[in-house]
Amino acid sequence: MQQAQLDLLVLAMQGGDRRAFSLLYQHYHRDLRRFAAYLLANPAVAEDLVQNVWLKVSQRIGRLNDPAVFTSWLYRAVRWEVLDYQKQVASQKQQPIDDAELIAASGPDYTQQHAANSDLAKAMAQLAVDERLVLQLHYLHELELSQIALILEIPTGTVKSRLHRARQQLQQQLQAQ
Repeated sequence: MQQAQLDLLVLAMQGGDRRAFSLLYQHYHRDLRRFAAYLLANPAVAEDLVQNVWLKVSQRIGRLNDPAVFTSWLYRAVRWEVLDYQKQVASQKQQPIDDAELIAASGPDYTQQHAANSDLAKAMAQLAVDERLVLQLHYLHELELSQIALILEIPTGTVKSRLHRARQQLQQQLQAQ
């Protein structure tokens, strides 16, 4: 779907159009679920959290001022939902940790999940969590740098530098293999 079509659907959804909500759900749900599963390494919990996000989106869509940032808004909502879930789990275990540690701590063990699959997966397993996340959002979810910056709440320049560093490290590791 083109950005203009998505913007029109967001505006229609803000006006109460249930069909627009359904179309947006169909367009984004699979990718959001995949993103949440990447962050959690638990597809069942990821599905539940993404459903929570859709419920919140349906209630809060009126707060979104610019339909052009809807994609970033959704991904950021998933990220925050995952972080909230991880904080809740950590507090039940009596283990205080900060946001940066949460995704790294309970996210997938990339080495175990993917290392046997390919040389690229092995090389990616060696990257820092932040760099893998930027690579995933840029290449697998095909998001623009500005969207990634909004999702991760970091400057666009930081996204560029993480992406550049990740590409360089991947290239070095692949050449070494």
